[in-house]
Amino acid sequence: MSFYGGIKSYDIHTYYNYGDEAEREFASSLRDRVLEEFSQEIEDGKVRVHKFWTQPIGPHPTAMWECDFNDITVFNKIVPWFQLNHGKLSVLIHPRSDLGDLKDHTDHALWLGHKQRLITHILK
Repeated sequence: MSFYGGIKSYDIHTYYNYGDEAEREFASSLRDRVLEEFSQEIEDGKVRVHKFWTQPIGPHPTAMWECDFNDITVFNKIVPWFQLNHGKLSVLIHPRSDLGDLKDHTDHALWLGHKQRLITHILK
């Protein structure tokens, strides 16, 4: 089974305010919980968890960390998990498709919490 409409994978960006110690610690703890909760999927190569960024990068307006997944069965578990566990953090969930980064990060994106204003002029 594959994703609909030529979607290849999904990225999940979890945003936090680096200057807010409690928020930074919650974001780090959430990342650790993903590593634990999805350890089998990580081992199987279905989920990847990336660096904990302490400053804006690319189109992302604030500090964040990212995970991505390439298996449709993971969607059914990881998206609800983020819905129930993201706390007050903003979370961007977007596809990776042939339609381009701009559409994937904007028109086709899902948001949990407050929507962040992305730096879209750098997306194609």
